[in-house]
Amino acid sequence: KDLKDRPIDPETGEAITQQDFMKVVRKALNAIPQNRAVIQDLSQSGFTAQRGFPVEFTVRGPDWNLLAGSSKKMMERMEASGLMIDVDTDYKVGQPEVRVYPDRRAASARGVDVAAIGRTINALIGGVRAGQFTEGGRRYDIRTRLVPSERSQPEDITRLFVRNNRGELIRLSEVVRIEQTPTLQAITRRQRERAIGLFANIAPGKSQAEALGEVQKIAKNVLPKGYRAVLGGGAKTFQESFSSLAFALWLGIIVAYMVLASQFNSFLHPVTVLLALPFSVTGALIALRIADQSFNIYSMIGLILLMGIVKKNSILLVDFTNQVRARGKEVREALLTACPIRLRPILMTSVSTIAAAVPPALALGPGAETRIPMAVAVIGGVLVSTLLTLFVVPCAYSLLVRLERRRPADLLKDLQPLIETHETEPAVKA
Repeated sequence: KDLKDRPIDPETGEAITQQDFMKVVRKALNAIPQNRAVIQDLSQSGFTAQRGFPVEFTVRGPDWNLLAGSSKKMMERMEASGLMIDVDTDYKVGQPEVRVYPDRRAASARGVDVAAIGRTINALIGGVRAGQFTEGGRRYDIRTRLVPSERSQPEDITRLFVRNNRGELIRLSEVVRIEQTPTLQAITRRQRERAIGLFANIAPGKSQAEALGEVQKIAKNVLPKGYRAVLGGGAKTFQESFSSLAFALWLGIIVAYMVLASQFNSFLHPVTVLLALPFSVTGALIALRIADQSFNIYSMIGLILLMGIVKKNSILLVDFTNQVRARGKEVREALLTACPIRLRPILMTSVSTIAAAVPPALALGPGAETRIPMAVAVIGGVLVSTLLTLFVVPCAYSLLVRLERRRPADLLKDLQPLIETHETEPAVKA
């Protein structure tokens, strides 16, 4: 149902969200005796056929029994951490398996060959092909074995007879030992390694980064040497996305510096312009904290947007200050002239940017909650960077300008008194 049509939660006074409803369903289904329910958000799987849990990884190693025991310990610690709920695994022990172990000493005493034991069980329980027949243009195999009533129980194997090397019939119960154990329906492998998959949801109020960090810590303490935990599914996508966004962030800063250096024809002025970036990050983090939003993929995208938005304030100030200085004014006089003039366009562009980010921050419309962190990060970053860069950038400009090389116009201005004095002096005769 749409958010406006959902019932109101008496505790919060707001409409029930999907996370709230998941808690209700989880509690109700797990209250059923001998029932274990795992709630899954199908939107996590995207357009793939994978399970799509926010915490998803595989435990890999050579020995299957040790692998199963280690994965069980990890599940127990994951549930006890309080960071994860709905902990589940694809390790399912289901169909029972009957194992027949020949007693070689007893078989040798009775003259029974171990291969004969295998052939007898295979023929009477599994069946052997005795011939073929053709019907309707198709050829079918004829297989012979015991009737179902004589081969459906494990005890039926012990009632079979096998011939020894003297042609005598020996009951199988005298030469074999039978064990019935539960076995796996399938043995899964990942990259040619035996693997057991573990899945979990994030506990309410916890972050995916905290849960994945706890998983890696548990794996380090629980798994023996030669065994490892490999992230997959949504967890792997989460790590790859953050790595890619971090790379895009640093690459954007480097490219911005290169472009600004070519435009200003200086290595110092781009540094002055980029001083606005730390303030934007600080403002975004403060805004996310005030709005009680997590630092996730969307807020990371908001930071990348800030890298391109907040530089415009510094560019307006630095570029116009350079233009005023080119007219022959000193640095201090140029800053006092440029800053009041550029104040209006800086405030106009900043206010328009913040106003455009307000509707997404209010989460108007279904599914708009995902855009709240991005909008909040943009609002906080633009607001703080605008207020601080109006003071920091002019100060930094006045300090860094001392390091730049003297321009020809400045040199000409310094030499102008000497030139005028030289022109007024009488010519010296040789």
